[in-house]
Amino acid sequence: MTGPTRRVLLVAQVAPPSPLIPARRVAGLAKYLPDQGLEVSVLTSRISGEGEIEGARAVARTSDLMATPLNWRRSQFKALEGSADGSYSKPSRLESVLVPDIAAATWLPFAVTRTLRLVRQSGLDCVITTGPAHSVHLVGLALRRRGIPWIAEFRDGWTFDQPARDFPLRLQRHLDASLERRVATSADALVAVTQPIADDLSRRFDRPVTVLTNAFDPDEVTDGGDNGLLDPDRFSVVHTGRMAYAGRSPVPLLEALRALKRDHSRIAEKLEVVLAGPLSADEEPLVRAADLSDTVRAVGTLDRPRTLQLQQAADALVVLAEGSSRRVATGKLFEYLATDAPILVLGDDSEAARIVAETGAGFATSGSDSNLIASALERLVASPPESPRDRAAVEPYSYPHVARRYAELVEDVVSRWERR
Repeated sequence: MTGPTRRVLLVAQVAPPSPLIPARRVAGLAKYLPDQGLEVSVLTSRISGEGEIEGARAVARTSDLMATPLNWRRSQFKALEGSADGSYSKPSRLESVLVPDIAAATWLPFAVTRTLRLVRQSGLDCVITTGPAHSVHLVGLALRRRGIPWIAEFRDGWTFDQPARDFPLRLQRHLDASLERRVATSADALVAVTQPIADDLSRRFDRPVTVLTNAFDPDEVTDGGDNGLLDPDRFSVVHTGRMAYAGRSPVPLLEALRALKRDHSRIAEKLEVVLAGPLSADEEPLVRAADLSDTVRAVGTLDRPRTLQLQQAADALVVLAEGSSRRVATGKLFEYLATDAPILVLGDDSEAARIVAETGAGFATSGSDSNLIASALERLVASPPESPRDRAAVEPYSYPHVARRYAELVEDVVSRWERR
């Protein structure tokens, strides 16, 4: 891009070095937006860890009560992100009390105070707030009142397609919806990471919404993976990351494996399913059931390089999209696109299924019918695709491409303010 360097502040509660998926988006944008002539600073929470972020000119890490002894569930958070042993449980009951989310109490006051200080010290041309946590957008509201152009990014729907956000009291629901409307109608531009989220925002608030998906970092793509965790004599289907915390369940997949063992034992003998990532307390006994011990292996949480190597080495990769509805296109999907392994999406009405079909990267089936899932697994084992991925088809889902489009949006938003 040509023209003046734009100073952009990216605000997100979760950022590198956290291993959680939202941190990967911050990492990708911070790394590649400078290539488009943007000077990027990041404001985040200390709950994500410490240190610099590649590409960012500056990183401001604020206090967060979630990272203090006041958070009696810190061990649960560490288990969720995979930085500690053990299983994790369901979200705190406070999720059904605080509107719009817990971060409004634990992090938002620190974030707003630090952001206003940054504006006074160095000035900004644009702020990008990315949620959830949806309360992060209130930082954008505060800055816009002070004349800073603001882009609000939705990685999940706010009230859209979120049964977990069904607050018990009418007053809570009204406040939640009012905050969403205030954000959606006040921001200078809206970004959604999937088309269904964009369609919903556009329909309800009569505003244009730019779709800028999650993506993969091409620098992390290797020529091959370390298959030390996989059985070279079997067809290895791999899932990486969390399942239960996003409302997904491995039960249909496990039942499909039982059906294969019962009805197609020769196919089942050739197959292994490898799960890499933290398990919830509910998932532990399901995944480690004795009758599946020769077919399913949970290898625990791996560091990022080993996770990427495992994905590269897999014969096939699986996305669980059922239970999270059609808006789902999880961050791991885009890492999967960077490999040559076929992708099986369990949830044929999901955004993940659409992307996989569009790129020719695999196929989708029901996420709830174990018989259909068994048939899909049988198809993979019996006739695995041999052709490598079409790199031109997946390039739009890389962070350099997403950064180019983001930079264009930033320039449009800032230029409109300057013309006022």
